[in-house]
Amino acid sequence: MSVKIESNIGIHELPLPIAFVNKRFEIKEHSNVFYSYFGFEKTDELPNHLEGLIGKIPDSLREIKKKKTTTFKPISEFISYVSRKGELRWHKLVLYSDKSRSGYYLYFEDVTKKKIAFDLSLQAGRTAKIGSWEVDLVNNHIYWSDITKEIHEVSKNYVPDLEGGINFYKKGEHRDRIMELVSNAMENGGTFDEEFVIVTAKGNEKWVRSICSTEIVNGKAMRLFGVFQDIDQSKRASIKYQVLTDRMRVAVESANIGIWDYDIVNNVLVWDDNMYQLYQVSKEDFSGEVEAWESTIHPDDRERSLMAVQEAIEGKKEFNTEFRVKTSDGSVRYIQGVGKVFRDESGNAIRMVGANTDVSRIKKVDNRLRQLLNTTEKQNQSLLNFAHIVSHNLRSNSSNLSMLTGMLLENTNPEKQQRFLEMIRISSERLDETVVQLNEVIKIQADPNVSSQWVRVKATLVKVLESINAHLEKICPEININIEDELKIYGVKAYVSSIFLNLLTNSLKYRKPDVPLCINVEARKKDNLTIISFKDNGRGFDLQRYGDKLFGMYKTFHGNKDAKGIGLFISKNQMDAMNAEIEVVSEVDKGATFLLKFPN
Repeated sequence: MSVKIESNIGIHELPLPIAFVNKRFEIKEHSNVFYSYFGFEKTDELPNHLEGLIGKIPDSLREIKKKKTTTFKPISEFISYVSRKGELRWHKLVLYSDKSRSGYYLYFEDVTKKKIAFDLSLQAGRTAKIGSWEVDLVNNHIYWSDITKEIHEVSKNYVPDLEGGINFYKKGEHRDRIMELVSNAMENGGTFDEEFVIVTAKGNEKWVRSICSTEIVNGKAMRLFGVFQDIDQSKRASIKYQVLTDRMRVAVESANIGIWDYDIVNNVLVWDDNMYQLYQVSKEDFSGEVEAWESTIHPDDRERSLMAVQEAIEGKKEFNTEFRVKTSDGSVRYIQGVGKVFRDESGNAIRMVGANTDVSRIKKVDNRLRQLLNTTEKQNQSLLNFAHIVSHNLRSNSSNLSMLTGMLLENTNPEKQQRFLEMIRISSERLDETVVQLNEVIKIQADPNVSSQWVRVKATLVKVLESINAHLEKICPEININIEDELKIYGVKAYVSSIFLNLLTNSLKYRKPDVPLCINVEARKKDNLTIISFKDNGRGFDLQRYGDKLFGMYKTFHGNKDAKGIGLFISKNQMDAMNAEIEVVSEVDKGATFLLKFPN
C-alpha cells in the first residue's frame, strides 16, 4: 500500500496508523488512530520511542542510519509483538523517508489474520502433502512450490521445465495420459483431476493426484495452475483394501456365505443373492420382513432363534447362534448366524448386519467325529481300566498268596498250618474270580450293551476283603460294615470290585504307624443317589495343597516307596465310566473319607 502525506493535512487527522520519527526513531508525531490501533486510550501517554512501542527495531531499519542520504525507496518489514491485551499480533511496517524534515514516516498495517491464514494453509498443505504448481505459457516458465519439489524428491534449487515435469510420470499409460490432459488444457482450456504414478528423482514410484485449472485470455490459454498431492500411502492402502475386498468377495461366494441387513426401526430385511440360494427362496417370494425369515426356520428352533435376535437387540449378548431351516424341497439345512447391532446416540438399536453360513456338511462331519471320539474315549478308558485290573487286582491276589505261602512254610504249628491252607484256598478262589472278572471286562469291551448290571454292594465288599485276608491278618484292622444285605447299585461289577479294593488297600498302606487302624464302610440312600463311604483314621491328605491333584495320574502324597500314584486315578476314571462320582473329605492326621455316589 502506498501512502502519500499531503502537506496541508495534519498527521494527527489521518485515518491511518501513521507516525513520524526522527533519525533516532523517537516518535515526534502520530495520527489519532494510533491510540486505538495499539490499544491505548486517548488519555494515555504513548511511548516516545519506537522501540517502546514495537520492541526491537528490525535490522533493515537500523541500516538506514548508516546511509548519508535520507532519500531511498520505502522499506517494508513484517514484525510481531505482544499487544497490551497479551495477544500476539503481526504487522506490516512500511518506512518512508522525508528529506525535508530529516526523519521518516511509518505506516502500520495489521496482518494478523492474513498471517494466521497463510500459516494454516502452509501447515495444511504440508500435512496433506499438497504442493502447488504453475505453467506460464506466455513466458514458458514453470513454478513448483517447495512441497511439490519434495514430492518429486528434487532439491529446492531445482528449476523445472514442461518436458522434464512430464517425464517424471511413469512411462506408459500414466505419461501418455498426462500428456493428453495437458495438451487438451493448453488447446481447449480444459481442466483435470486425476491420479497418476510418477518416478521420483531418486527412482521411487509414487502415487500422486494432479489437479489443473486453466486461465483463458481472449480465448487462449495463458496459464495452467493447480495443486499436486502425494497420495501414495492412501492409494496403496486403497489398492490393498480393494484386493482384499475382491478376495473376500470370492471367498464369500465360494463358501456360500449370505449377507443380510436388518433395518430394526422400519422392520425391513435386505438379503444379498447368496442368502436366497442358502434358503432356496426366490426374490419374488421374499417380502423383505423379519416374519418372512421366521417362516423358513425349523419349528423346533424358531423360538430360540427369535430369542437370540431379541437378546442381541436388547444388548444382552451378541447374535451368534445355530438353527435349522426348511428349504423349498423339504430338506433341512443347518445355518450358522452371526450379526452385529448398531445403535444411535441414545443407545437405541437401529440396525443389525450379519452373515449366514450353511454348516450342514460341517455339522454332519462334526457329529460323526463326536461319535468317533466318544467311542475312542470309551475304548481307551476301558483299556486303561482293564490294564489296571490286570496289574492291580492280580498283583494283590498273587501278593496275598505269596504271603500266605511264606507263613505256611515258616510256621510248624499244625493248627495254624491248617488255617493258612484254608486261607490259601479262599485266596485262590478270589484269584479265580478276578480272572473271571477280567474275562467279563473283555466281554464289556466287545459288547458295550452289557457294560452295566445290578451289583450287590455288601457281597462284593466281602469278596474283596477275602482277597486280601493275608494283609488283614498281618495288620489286624478294625473293620465295621454298615450295609444292608440286599442293597444294589447299577454299575460294572469289575469296576466296583476294583474301586473297593483300591480304597481298602490305600487305608492299609497309609495307616498311622502307632495307632490301630479303623475302617468304617457304610451305605445309604439320599435323594436319587446311593452313597457308599469308606472312612479310616489314617494319615489323611492335605486337600488345600493336593486337592486338585488327588485323582491325577502318578500323583503320590506320602512318600511310600511302593506308591505308584495310579490307584485313585483309575478309580476316578472307573467312576466316571459308570456315570458316578467320587469325592474325598480329609485332614492331615485325621483320616480320610471317600464318598462313592451312584445314581439310582
